[in-house]
Amino acid sequence: MAKKKRTQVRPLTVRPGARYTCFGDGLCCTNIHGLGPLTKKELVQVRRRDPAGAGWDEEFEDRMLFTEPDGGCHFLLPDLRCAIHAEAGPEAKPEGCRRFPLGLVATPEGGRITTHHRCPCRTMGARPILEPEAALPSLLDKAGRPKADGRVNKVRLERKAKKVSFATWREIEATVLEALGTGRPPEDVLDAEPFPELKGSSWEEEAEDFVDAMDETRFGTAIATFGEMLRALLDPEHRYRGPGRPWAEAFDRAEAREGEARSEDEVFADWIADEIWSLDFAKDSSFDVCRAELATRLQVGRAIADHYRERYGLAEGRAAAEALTVIELVGDSEFWEEIEGRIRP
Repeated sequence: MAKKKRTQVRPLTVRPGARYTCFGDGLCCTNIHGLGPLTKKELVQVRRRDPAGAGWDEEFEDRMLFTEPDGGCHFLLPDLRCAIHAEAGPEAKPEGCRRFPLGLVATPEGGRITTHHRCPCRTMGARPILEPEAALPSLLDKAGRPKADGRVNKVRLERKAKKVSFATWREIEATVLEALGTGRPPEDVLDAEPFPELKGSSWEEEAEDFVDAMDETRFGTAIATFGEMLRALLDPEHRYRGPGRPWAEAFDRAEAREGEARSEDEVFADWIADEIWSLDFAKDSSFDVCRAELATRLQVGRAIADHYRERYGLAEGRAAAEALTVIELVGDSEFWEEIEGRIRP
């Protein structure tokens, strides 16, 4: 039996073409997601700085940073800088704050640096090529070593099939990533039908659950936006009545930066490439499920982007970037994790 090849975090690699640097647009410091969780040590350190800044959150059932009535982090300054960062440097921030929107997955070939796309700094305006050296400080643990968010040494291509070696996966992945970079519509590259069969549920039922999950947070708005557009796509008689764009100011700031305009296809293809590069699907799912769920979110994202252009007069690239914030947030939620477990490609 061949020896299982171990995963490692070095050498560090970035997907060719990935672009990102932090410009402080402020979106990640709001209730567009939970600000945490914090370790016990981080909680103590934050509360020493300001007792009102963090504590036990009943909704998340964990230690979290607190937000203010406007949805911003307690430590978010008027100029959108982090008070902890400004006063004590980036190493004083909780790990989750320091890493976002970056991530690191260990593979047999080294550590892959990944990026989330719900950050306007990642999707709009001037976006320098991301270099491993620039990302490394955000990915270190307290001992100064790169810390992986997950480890992948084999990949399951189909839900009921055996996993293939990482070398085999790399050949398949290289073809997909190359196609996404050539300008082909990402739907063609994914080659998967959206809205696949769901075991024990239906997309109509899921849409209702998404809409019902709306609350006063930006995340609640995003998930309800997704649910409403899902309803409209499934039922031509349903009139889309989305709840709005609470993150518009952050995208205004991103749009004000100089940078090359991007097409809708470029924005979505770049995101799909990073979703595949991150290997999140490989940790507990398969590539056929990944393709089907990405095709589904992509179709919803296209429809939201169309609505944003028509209703608000947004440029094509910006409309796609804002829609991408919605569909990525949904994809990282527990709601979507449950759906992925029900997908039958």
